[in-house]
Order: sequence, then structure tokens, then C-alpha cells
Amino acid sequence: MRQRALLLMVLVSALLTASGCSSIKNFVTPAGVKLDWESVTLSVAAGANRDYPLAIDVVLISDESLAQKIIGMPAREWFSARDSLRKAFPEALSVNSVELAPGESIKLADQRWSGRRVAAALVFADYLVAGPHMARIETLRGRVQLDFGASQFTAFSLGK
Repeated sequence: MRQRALLLMVLVSALLTASGCSSIKNFVTPAGVKLDWESVTLSVAAGANRDYPLAIDVVLISDESLAQKIIGMPAREWFSARDSLRKAFPEALSVNSVELAPGESIKLADQRWSGRRVAAALVFADYLVAGPHMARIETLRGRVQLDFGASQFTAFSLGK
């Protein structure tokens, strides 16, 4: 009996994969990456961004096709389109915006990150100098650290 149940589950899974029935497939295996973040800390170095405040967005996207469009955007384009995108896709986009002066840090610990499923998690920084200034961070785990330097930033995990 146990073998039949296991065989039935394998067959159903194979049929769903082959048929491409996304609504049923997403019910069986939800789409996206499950975030495993305890906190997100943003730190802007002294003198960063030519000593001007830096606008930073942590963006969670739940829709895969929307994620693919936004992933290709450099930061300048993101910040120009952000308000329109938020209005057009209120259920698919979650944006946490902050502006920090050089030398400042903030911990976004109150957010309920862990366990949330996303197609992509991105960080955009609105530096005065040209560049993409975007990073994907959905695969990071534990305490996420975002360090903003003079003209670019790094994203990494400090572990659990």
C-alpha cells in the first residue's frame, strides 16, 4: 500500500511537470525562493556617494515575469519607474525604501522576512555615479548585510 501511494505521488508530480499546469504545480510545490533572513542591515560608509545621502530600496517581487523585467533595470531606471510599478503591481511588489547619510546604518529587523516566498529579492542604490547599482539577495541566509561604499555596494550573509 505504501509503495502504491509513493508511486501515485511520483506519477502525479511527473504529469504536472510534463503538462505545465502551473496553478496545480504551484499548489504542490509553491513557486519562488523561500527567504531565510533574520534581519537586513544597511551600512553606508563615511564619504560614500560623494558625501550625499543615498536612497536605497530593498525590493521583494512575487511574480516571475515582473521579476525578469525588473532584474534588467539599472538603479536609475528603477528609481524613475518605482512609483508607477508600485501602482501597477501592488500585490507583486514590496518595496522598503530608506535614505541614509554617509556614516549611517540601519537594521530592518522588524520586517517579517523569513519564510516569505519571492521570485526575486533585489537591492537598488541611487548613487550619483553611473552604474547598475543593483544586487540579487534572495539566496542569502541569516543576517543579511548590505555595505554601501564610495560608488558601489556589496551584499553578503553573516550567517545564522
